[in-house]
Amino acid sequence: MINIYTTNNSTINKVEIATDNLIVPGDTIWMDLYDPTSAQERLIEKEFNIALPTREEMGKIEVMSPFYQEGESYYMTITILDQSNSEYLNSAALTFILTPRCLITLRHTDIPSWRSFTSFVARTIKSKNVCYTAELCLMMVVDLLVNHAADVLEVAGNDLDILLQKVFSQADRKSSSDASPANYYNDIIARTGRTGNIISKNRESLVSINRMTIYFNQLEAITTKDQRTRLKYIAREIYSLGEYANFLSQRNSFLLDATLGMISVEQNMIIKVFTVAAAAFMPPTLIASIYGMNFHFIPELAWQFGYPLALFLIVVSALVPYTFFKKKGWL
Repeated sequence: MINIYTTNNSTINKVEIATDNLIVPGDTIWMDLYDPTSAQERLIEKEFNIALPTREEMGKIEVMSPFYQEGESYYMTITILDQSNSEYLNSAALTFILTPRCLITLRHTDIPSWRSFTSFVARTIKSKNVCYTAELCLMMVVDLLVNHAADVLEVAGNDLDILLQKVFSQADRKSSSDASPANYYNDIIARTGRTGNIISKNRESLVSINRMTIYFNQLEAITTKDQRTRLKYIAREIYSLGEYANFLSQRNSFLLDATLGMISVEQNMIIKVFTVAAAAFMPPTLIASIYGMNFHFIPELAWQFGYPLALFLIVVSALVPYTFFKKKGWL
């Protein structure tokens, strides 16, 4: 699928193309390519005299050389957040191709956040003088990607607040539908892991975007003071979000340590109960063992009150340690 944005009297219009019959209008300012067909790729490469990277090449470029120039076009590949799986946040490659005629974005993953993002872009660029050059379109896209990362980090921060309350709140633990402490804390650890992954992927995406803005700022296409000022603003936003992501990462580590500490406390309480119970039953066990010996001459065996005395000693020897432990607060 290809979305083409054209400019007319400083107003942006959207044209959606889902077939191979591609005709690029002369006033095109931005082309958004989502998993284009081979025929569409050939038409675009011929139209703009460029070579579109494949899905595999985008993955390799993302690690090896994400920013380079071919002819008069500049290629910049970054990682963006893929929230198609609600259980596990992933990363997807997005390539910007800045040609002398327009901006081209290439992606091979249908990302839900990108669909809502393009809808917001479509509403935003209807305003006049917002996106009248390819360079401004690129800055706008990057700015919106940074804002989306900020929203995701904010949600992650709220999740951490909820999880911290669940860890340290006895009321939440007692009111939990699952009475098992192990299952209760296992759920918290699983959610902590997912939140940590969200923060990590956000930091990865922000670092990638920051590297791209540094490269983009050095291009000859950036000629006006307003463009450089806008790039500096985006860079400051990325820096502040990076600091916030580091803070959330530290909170996430603290949450994990606190959860493991609470599990250790719960385990120690269980072990303490068993230890006290074993200590309380040691004297009765000793008495029963003595009178269970198979010796013929045991004075109490022939005594009429030997059996009641043994039972009395067993009960008393169990109650005395129990009372002592209870008074000490060990039970």
